[in-house]
Amino acid sequence: MASNELDSSIPVFRGAGHLLRLIADLVRRPRRRECPEPVRHRGVAQGREGLPVVCLVSGGDHTQLAKGISYFLSHADPRRVPHVLHDLADGAAPSDPESVEAVRSTLEHLARGFARSVNGSDGRVRFRRFGLVNWLMQTGAGGGRDDTGGLEGTDHTLLRGLREREFRRRRLFGVLRSPETELAVDGTVPWWVWLFAVHVFPLAWFRLRRGLGCEYRWLLNQPYLAPRDPGTFIGFAERLTAPHHQVEDPQQVRKLMVNAFLEDLRVAFRRRIWRPRTARRTAYCVALLDGTADGNCGYALMQAVIDVRNETGAFDPLLVVGCGAEPPAAGSQIRADWGHSSLWELTERLYGGWRDTFLHTGRARNRAPWYLPVTVPELMPPSEESYELTRRLEVGQDARLRIPEPPLWARRAVSLAVAGCVTAGLLGAGALVLRGESAYRRAHCGLSRFADDAGTLRTVETGECIGVSRHGFTFHSPDAALNETLAKISEQNGRADAAHRAAPERPFVTLVHLSALLSSTGRSSGQLAYGREALQGAASAQARQLRSTGSAEPIVRIFPANAGSGMRFGTRVVEMLEELRRQDPSIVGVTGLDQSREATNRTIRKLTEVGLPMVATTLSADSLVRQSPMYFQVSPQNSREAEVAAAYAAHLVRTTGRIGKKQVRVIGSADPTDTYSKTLSGDVVTRFRARGFTVERVSYTPPPAPGGEPVSDAPGAGAVGRRTCAYPGLVFFAGRSEDFETLLGGINESCNSSPPALIGGDDVARLAADEERRTHYPGIPYDFLDFTLGSARCDGTSELYAEMSRLFPAECAKVPSSSLDGHAALGFDAVKLYINAVKQLREDAAGMPLTPPAVWHAISGVHGDEALDGESGIIGFGGDVDRQVPLDKLLSVQHIDEAGRPAQAGFCGRVGGRRQSAWCPRWEPEVTAPRR
Repeated sequence: MASNELDSSIPVFRGAGHLLRLIADLVRRPRRRECPEPVRHRGVAQGREGLPVVCLVSGGDHTQLAKGISYFLSHADPRRVPHVLHDLADGAAPSDPESVEAVRSTLEHLARGFARSVNGSDGRVRFRRFGLVNWLMQTGAGGGRDDTGGLEGTDHTLLRGLREREFRRRRLFGVLRSPETELAVDGTVPWWVWLFAVHVFPLAWFRLRRGLGCEYRWLLNQPYLAPRDPGTFIGFAERLTAPHHQVEDPQQVRKLMVNAFLEDLRVAFRRRIWRPRTARRTAYCVALLDGTADGNCGYALMQAVIDVRNETGAFDPLLVVGCGAEPPAAGSQIRADWGHSSLWELTERLYGGWRDTFLHTGRARNRAPWYLPVTVPELMPPSEESYELTRRLEVGQDARLRIPEPPLWARRAVSLAVAGCVTAGLLGAGALVLRGESAYRRAHCGLSRFADDAGTLRTVETGECIGVSRHGFTFHSPDAALNETLAKISEQNGRADAAHRAAPERPFVTLVHLSALLSSTGRSSGQLAYGREALQGAASAQARQLRSTGSAEPIVRIFPANAGSGMRFGTRVVEMLEELRRQDPSIVGVTGLDQSREATNRTIRKLTEVGLPMVATTLSADSLVRQSPMYFQVSPQNSREAEVAAAYAAHLVRTTGRIGKKQVRVIGSADPTDTYSKTLSGDVVTRFRARGFTVERVSYTPPPAPGGEPVSDAPGAGAVGRRTCAYPGLVFFAGRSEDFETLLGGINESCNSSPPALIGGDDVARLAADEERRTHYPGIPYDFLDFTLGSARCDGTSELYAEMSRLFPAECAKVPSSSLDGHAALGFDAVKLYINAVKQLREDAAGMPLTPPAVWHAISGVHGDEALDGESGIIGFGGDVDRQVPLDKLLSVQHIDEAGRPAQAGFCGRVGGRRQSAWCPRWEPEVTAPRR
């Protein structure tokens, strides 16, 4: 726009340039603080504490003057100054009760102007508080009638109106609650979705907004009209509605409206580092009131603004400029010559005088110091001779208002760049967090870092989940029954914690049940059955203790742990257990320890380094007791298995014709790490030779682990089975149950009608305990060694199975078969051994701390009268200081006939008062001398 075009739009009079400079100085917003920048008076910078109420007294056309100032503000550089020009010519007098409505109408007009988009996205102001007050004052609260014809409460009507207002203000609610949307949603989604989206969610949002919304809270806390009377939002809101506000004090109502209006401006201009838009507001808002006089609400509005400023003490970013024919009465009383001051004296004398007066008398909280009356000379008509000279000298150099640029950091481009960088950074950080969380989940069995068990679980290279489960984690097992067992143990652990809090004087111990096969990698649920049964036995012993109430009866927790297939990751689990024991000193021992392998030996040695005693359930390799003095087992050794098997084979030779020749073929695993198969094969060879048998050893290669290589060049178990068809003697299988199943498959292919005489070690009991797998090869009878009597029922005849019937009623149907492997009984007895040791410690020395060494010492003293009459037989260590295996532990021989039905062929060992079979080896003598 050309400068001349701009100049011609501004009225010309003597001193016009000084007036424009004054307005420019007042509307420019400083970069710091909220008060305007100091104005220099006589060379000295003067600070200010507020914006004056400027009253322009014009003897000529004040409307043209107001329009000229509006034009001056509209064409500011680089952007428009937010302002509103309002004509007050038709307003009511202040003494008139309608002045409240006039002030409201004027404020509404000003609010609409400041909220217009013409001020730019950074200059628009949202009037939430004044909008609520303005809506309430225009809302009628008369009692209407509802649809049923009854009288409707005013609070209900007002609440309904407020809800509808809130819903209209929110686009989402407006869409959801439109008739078209309601019908569409009702016809395409379930009824509960429609109910929630259209009714429940909007109503819940309104209740939340009514309690936490800024405008609602502000209205109750502002100082006018005593909002705390009656003390509720609805009660106070009703006082503002028509006609109720008409009986209130008009001055208080005006102040309430003005305060709401000014508070919205204060909030819009309040500097916050996270709101760069507020820093881009570099010019204050201007309210141009044209025609201020006694006959309208102009002076009433000015007085209300000044009163609110005095009473709240808050700075508001609003410059009020009144244009009229007369100065305000209060302002004219301050300095008699203000109304006659010339514009040449404005900057040097008039404004300086206002400043000095305001500083000295502004704290008196009266209205006079706020007014700045300025007499404007007659406007020059273009036809006047000096018009062009005056326009060029007075207006030309001051016609363009320049407002400050926003600070660099707050400019829109910078803000967008910063927002983009922050967003990118957040996205990058989020990606890193998600990647880290994903990596953490992969490393911790799919659990987040906030999961209870995540710290004691790890995913290993085979894909298995190893570690200690303290809160019911199932190790991703596919066996629903195993998952139920783990959940039951977790639930009982919670009860144990509660019992310990209720009776802290009772012993409180934690046992870790370490298994080899609790994860699902490469195994069916049937192959996980024996691990489940051992845990069920342990859980049964734990449950019995939870029902005990004696002061010496220990409270037991059980933490299931998984060492991976073949116990290959047992040492890693022990490292986790060592760290866990530092946090939880109640951990006193370990049970379980499946599969006699080299990895098991390493695990035992590592547990010894940590200082935890062990009671193994099914381990039987002879070399295990040499790994650690802290190792015990409740099962017999392979040497005893071999001795019982040799005695049974000799009995068969003497009494039956099932074995044609007194010779035996011992089939063992070629895996050098399978300690169980290696030691059992060696023991069988030794014991059978001692009985006069001719012995032949054959090795087979077990299937390699996923991604692994075969351990030897020996044939597989199936090929070995096919080669045994014509063997006239006894075939003894000293390998794993899964390989025995493969061996049976080979025999079934080649000689199903005339199979050789078979007997398997105790690991074959795992196959025999699975009824489905056991009957997969009918017509092939075999014997196997079992650690129990092989018969059980859930009728309350034993501690274990009476407890099993309560905890796992679905298992009772499986008990006759599952008891063949003895894992539940052995797991029960292993926990009972610890329980009895703790009870003995508490009875012998009540004050002794329950430490792992103390518990180990108590277990080593189990013999004679202190022996445990367990579910798997008598468990006593014979009184020998170095003995870690039960003396004459029960071993039975189970026979599987052609139909797959099991039957006991005899048993050897100490079982209460029962007599062992006649063909069994003699009992070992118990040491009677006191232990050293």
